Amino acid sequence: MPNLSSKLSRRAFGGIALATPALLTVGAASPVAAEPSQPAYLPAMFEAPMGSYRITALYDGAISLEKSLFFGPDQAEIDATLSGLGQTGASLATPVNAFLLQSDKHTILIDAGLGEIDFGPGVGRVSSALSQLGVTPEMIDTLILTHAHPDHLGGMLKQNAAAFPNAQLVTSADEHTFWNDDGIMAQAPEQMQGLFTGARSVFEAYKDRLVLVNDGAEVAPGVRLDLTPGHTMGHSVVHIDGGDQQILMVADSLLNADLQTAMPDVMAGFDTDPNLAVQSRRALLDRAATDQILISGSHLHFPGFGRFLEAGDGYRYVAASWL
Repeated sequence: MPNLSSKLSRRAFGGIALATPALLTVGAASPVAAEPSQPAYLPAMFEAPMGSYRITALYDGAISLEKSLFFGPDQAEIDATLSGLGQTGASLATPVNAFLLQSDKHTILIDAGLGEIDFGPGVGRVSSALSQLGVTPEMIDTLILTHAHPDHLGGMLKQNAAAFPNAQLVTSADEHTFWNDDGIMAQAPEQMQGLFTGARSVFEAYKDRLVLVNDGAEVAPGVRLDLTPGHTMGHSVVHIDGGDQQILMVADSLLNADLQTAMPDVMAGFDTDPNLAVQSRRALLDRAATDQILISGSHLHFPGFGRFLEAGDGYRYVAASWL
């Protein structure tokens, strides 16, 4: 395994240092708010068959990201592109999606939303969606963590304990190494320290059922984790092959699908290594557009299914409401 600490000392955290403190407040606080005060929101979900699996998009809610989070070589072009997309405000509403995979033998949850983390009203709805579907926490046998940011792992804890008592937790070995490296944590900006403690809390809660995998590992029949580093150093996408249908769940390869397809080189303030994130995103967009594979994503317009098409020097995202 590469020495991540020595590599990161030269170039890491450049993007996260640009994120506003408000955006990192969740990580800086305890990973789970003890008694979040939120009004009741109805669960939202979208189910579709895909061969041996049934996939369900679970809407966890929407978070607000400041427009200044996105940066690149031509800020004026970024502003113009967002304006052309009708996104003219100082903040951008960003959906948070998780995905449930069900087969005759497996019940798999890909990421789990914010859970009890207080990121504003209307978030943390994955658990109510699962309940509405008749899926109890005990029925989940596999949790796939694409990367250890709060909006993906928060729902894996309940009152600081494992929320899914029978599930194994599967994630990239590189992701686990990164967040558990004391040397890397010491190099990180102060506002990022809570992200490390949050990730470690989840790993600790599932330590007896933790499965660490390498790039390209099959974690369930037809379900593969592909490493796409940069957003985090172990960030992974999930390739799902149900037999007659394939889906690529791109996780946080794109935080804003419209902007970062039109301008793939646009970086985001949560990227641990922004330049590496751009490389991974470009490779992913090329792969998805060339193969015309159906994609889903953590921050794509709910229910988060669509395709990437080539468009000039970039791409465009075309949403699909059916599979």
